[in-house]
Amino acid sequence: MITRCRNGHWYDTSVDKECPHCKQEGQRLGIQINDIEEDDKTISLIEMDSSLEEELESIITSNTGAADDGLSGEDDNRTIAFGFFGIAEISPVTGWLVCMTGTERGRDYRLHAGKNFIGRSTSMDVLVAEDKTIARNKHCSVVYDPKGNSFYVSGEGGNLVYLNGRLLDSSAQLQEGDKITVGKTDFMFIPFCREERTWGKES
Repeated sequence: MITRCRNGHWYDTSVDKECPHCKQEGQRLGIQINDIEEDDKTISLIEMDSSLEEELESIITSNTGAADDGLSGEDDNRTIAFGFFGIAEISPVTGWLVCMTGTERGRDYRLHAGKNFIGRSTSMDVLVAEDKTIARNKHCSVVYDPKGNSFYVSGEGGNLVYLNGRLLDSSAQLQEGDKITVGKTDFMFIPFCREERTWGKES
């Protein structure tokens, strides 16, 4: 059964019990804790026994130097993801692709930091299931570079991608309102992160 998670990703519940995109994003944005490999779990500190809570707080303190890093006081009910990279925060939106043509017309797709793959598979970040002219896996990608605060589009595996009607032969930087054509589908690119607006550390 195809379903959509609260962050707007589509995935097959018969294959994955939880959204694989959110899991990958959480791992990318989390902090690494002693390189301990763990399965991703969603836990609430209030539901854990005291020994596990103390152990978790000890790990966080030793790696961040802050015992009260949002995990004490009124935030005891906060739900966090604990996995290979440690505490995983929400993956912030960096921009959107808006479908302008075809059966998906009017749908928007959230972009995150790093590579956002476009294809027909449920494991893709941008799932366009009805356009059979699009490759199933990784037809192309839209990349957000947080260091340069910029976006790029590039083909994957020799697949054809057009930017504003011109065939791409390499990666190209994106500007607001650019049209990306993949198969028979047109997307308009809308950035959230631009100029001085980024998801850097809060002041």
